[in-house]
Amino acid sequence: MKEAGYEDGFTITMMAPNNRYVNDDKIAQAVAAMLARINIKVDLKTLPKAQYWPEYDNRAADMMMIGWHADTEDSANFYEFLTFCPDADSGAGQYNAGNYCNPEIDALVQQANVETDLDKRAAMLQEVEQRLYDDAAFVPLHWQDLAWASKKNVKIEPVLNVMNFPYLGDLVVE
Repeated sequence: MKEAGYEDGFTITMMAPNNRYVNDDKIAQAVAAMLARINIKVDLKTLPKAQYWPEYDNRAADMMMIGWHADTEDSANFYEFLTFCPDADSGAGQYNAGNYCNPEIDALVQQANVETDLDKRAAMLQEVEQRLYDDAAFVPLHWQDLAWASKKNVKIEPVLNVMNFPYLGDLVVE
């Protein structure tokens, strides 16, 4: 912190839901405690998701919690909503609460979206990922593992989707 010019630390605001993700309020509290160890004081507020999402849309805090899973299983979906330069007219960057903006990266994702050569497209999206990492566009603080269970009379057919979790159609109750 001293090397970065923040020897005395600073204060930020943070908001998180308290009934959206597994242990979301506890995760937020842990993040605040960890940041306090490097002299960043966090004014934390947790809210039920019905009250949280309007606050998230308003970018009401310096740091906001969000989880994301692309229903298309395509990483470009993540970039378009979470890292694109915010644009109210197009909806790009709709959930980019940090207001990160790099038009070059946005253009590269748009090029990848029309690339039909899968190897070229993968390379383009890997470049996007590396550039976002290099820019520290966001800081992932938690990875939510999948949790599921079964009883003896419930059989799970082989799971073939890329997320490795069963859909109801994969379950057979005997």
